[in-house]
Amino acid sequence: QGLADLRGLAPRRRARQIIDHCAHPDYRPMLEDYHQRALAGSPGRHTPHLIDEALSWHTRYLGGGTMKP
Repeated sequence: QGLADLRGLAPRRRARQIIDHCAHPDYRPMLEDYHQRALAGSPGRHTPHLIDEALSWHTRYLGGGTMKP
């Protein structure tokens, strides 16, 4: 969908750039929501994750061919 220059950026800022510039528009709202909740749920962590939810996106894709719920 596009390019993002990630050089010199911290992981939190890299995620924002990838969502804004590379993610398909259909997935941006879901990724933005995930990113905000991961940041809120992982204060002070360098690379915030909601690991169970992140893995569920892959499981949905394998089961139905899409990551959308």
